[in-house]
Amino acid sequence: MEARDFLLALVMIASSSVLTYKWIGRYGESDPVIVLAAVLLTASLAALLLSVMMRLGAIEEKIDSKERGLRISIQSIEESINARMDAIAQSTNKVMNELYKRVYR
Repeated sequence: MEARDFLLALVMIASSSVLTYKWIGRYGESDPVIVLAAVLLTASLAALLLSVMMRLGAIEEKIDSKERGLRISIQSIEESINARMDAIAQSTNKVMNELYKRVYR
């Protein structure tokens, strides 16, 4: 997690508390319980967003790891197939050379 994520969460919590305090103060009696509830609601929302971001980061790391593994596996299969194809090409060339020799004799 980056520091800016936590900073933005703190700004979100502070702005919700000021907004709630001013809004309730303007339209009715300011109750500290309502302001505290709004702060807690915003704090839990910020924590939820940070948690989701952390989970997505972990999933992204797992996907990258599996992708690297698949890439290595594909490369080894490619090398194996290339080796087999070279062997088949060499044996085919030997057979073709023998046939050419027989034809020209």
